[in-house]
Amino acid sequence: MGKHNGKARKSKGAVSVGSALVNRARREGRTGTAAAYLHTTDASSNKPNMQSVIETNDLDEMMAMASLAGKDFTAEKEHVIVISTGAVDPVDHERREAERAAAEERNRHRLRIPRRPAWDGSTTPEQLDDQERSSFYEWRRDLASLEQDERLVLTPFEKNLEVWRQLWRVLERSDVVVQVVDARDPLTYRSEDLERYALALHPTKRSLLLLNKADLLPEALRSTWADHLDSLGCDYVFWSAKAGMDEHSTDEDVRAAALARQKPGKDPRARVLGVDDLLDLLEGRAAKAAADAEAQGAGRASRGERLVVGLTGYPNVGKSSTINALFGSKKTAVAPTPGKTKHFQTLNVTSNLCLCDCPGLVLPQYANSKAEMVAAGVIPIDRLTDVRAPVEAVAHRVGRRQLERVYGMHLPAPGRQEDPNRPPTAMELLRAFAYARGWVAASGLPDETRAGRRILKDYVDGKILYCKAPPGASPEVQALAESAGLRRSGVEPPAAPPAASPAASPAGDSSGSDGGDGSAAGVPEGGAVSAAARQQEGAAGPAAAPGAAGQAGDAGDSSDGAAAAAPGQPLDLDEGDLLLIDDLDIGGKKSKPVRPAYKFHKKQARSKGDRGQKKDATQVYDGAAIVQGKRGGIVRVPS
Repeated sequence: MGKHNGKARKSKGAVSVGSALVNRARREGRTGTAAAYLHTTDASSNKPNMQSVIETNDLDEMMAMASLAGKDFTAEKEHVIVISTGAVDPVDHERREAERAAAEERNRHRLRIPRRPAWDGSTTPEQLDDQERSSFYEWRRDLASLEQDERLVLTPFEKNLEVWRQLWRVLERSDVVVQVVDARDPLTYRSEDLERYALALHPTKRSLLLLNKADLLPEALRSTWADHLDSLGCDYVFWSAKAGMDEHSTDEDVRAAALARQKPGKDPRARVLGVDDLLDLLEGRAAKAAADAEAQGAGRASRGERLVVGLTGYPNVGKSSTINALFGSKKTAVAPTPGKTKHFQTLNVTSNLCLCDCPGLVLPQYANSKAEMVAAGVIPIDRLTDVRAPVEAVAHRVGRRQLERVYGMHLPAPGRQEDPNRPPTAMELLRAFAYARGWVAASGLPDETRAGRRILKDYVDGKILYCKAPPGASPEVQALAESAGLRRSGVEPPAAPPAASPAASPAGDSSGSDGGDGSAAGVPEGGAVSAAARQQEGAAGPAAAPGAAGQAGDAGDSSDGAAAAAPGQPLDLDEGDLLLIDDLDIGGKKSKPVRPAYKFHKKQARSKGDRGQKKDATQVYDGAAIVQGKRGGIVRVPS
């Protein structure tokens, strides 16, 4: 390629890079179609998309529904449809909540998981694919009509057909289906429709509820949950994947602590199983299901010689961690982000038992807010942009005292007219935690996003603990569930206030007290007593005693006067009273701050010597010799 008059000129026979690519695409027949501009990994239609899809915007939702229905659409102009006028519903909040609860109970049967269409050996893969897409599309339409017609709010659920296909395969090949749930809130993660679907696939296919992270619950609370699950007729066991991994630890102390948590207590139903116990239980349940199938002549649900146990459940409840604990080594990838497992895997534990791990699926449920799902760890925390709503839910659950104890920080105190024990707001917690850790974003502002993600992950992992009690539990069980986090963090829950005695102590009984104990026992926890308040308490104690003794006949039978005359009792002042005392300057004159002594020390004036000063010519010459220096200057030599 040469140049002519400063412009590039093509050489004869030369072909540009763009023309070569166009000619190659033309020879391969990739012209005029969208596939010509796709990447090689996107152009292949044989590779399914296994990425979990829980939340989508309206445009993506419309495109996905159109793709499932196999329909196209065109845009229309100048056809305006009014969707909402913005009018406010005059129905009050309580009536609306009652109507919503009635609608949820009326349509609860519609919250089901999608079924796979019936198929046999004569069904071709293309026919089965079309049937699955059509069935999944009808399921999606039914849920959409439930939200639109009944005005109900559903939690974000799995919208990718490929992920549901993994569940279908696990259910079809399993002898026993195990639902792994979080023991802190089992009913949120349990799916009764999944149990019905498994039983519909095979008459002998049974379900087992595996309550993971059960070591976080006290034994009394586990016993209460056992009573509730027995009343529902549910088959369940308590288990801890973390304790199971600790059984294989090389540290003797860690292994001994894991074995100590598995010792049976007062209630054998509430025992946390170990690795060997769980393996024997799973193998026994699978063998019983296979024996029942042979007795009924229906044939086994699984194929092959080994018994198959399928593990299903929500994301991030510990399915892969359970498999790793049973094997004693890392067999499946584990991550705090939900949706790490994307394909079902079969792992041979023994010569007779095979475990089948299913990807986590978010099932449709009724919900009040998305924050509850984020706090439950179902929605990936690292993808959140707004963390205040879920952090607010976590703060209301765990409370102020547990947060301060676990993170070793002091939260901002409530206002004057607020409850001193109220949970902190999301802004207070996020800013205090970010400043305590030194996490600062641009312009010196606290990094609330980083702080919120850290708090949510600690809540999911159990570092800050919150447990739910079974429905209809007694007040004692409710208090036990609420105080489980405080006891685990080393803080004793507040005791119930003792009942006040009907007879007040007379003033004469405490008249001999010297009133020297002026401690702030009546001040709420975390409150600071100012110097003015202490002076007021010290002055009120000695002054009240003579007044009470001298006027015992006038006001001796008054309960208020007796309480004020007791010199040994401190004043019960809250933070608002202390601030009011400081503002009104009660309790004596406040000492003014003294100026430091070093500020009174004046510096000596800097001296420039005798340069530029006028000399007295009348002084008597001292007789010093004057000589000429080496450089021509005059040098005075003293005598």
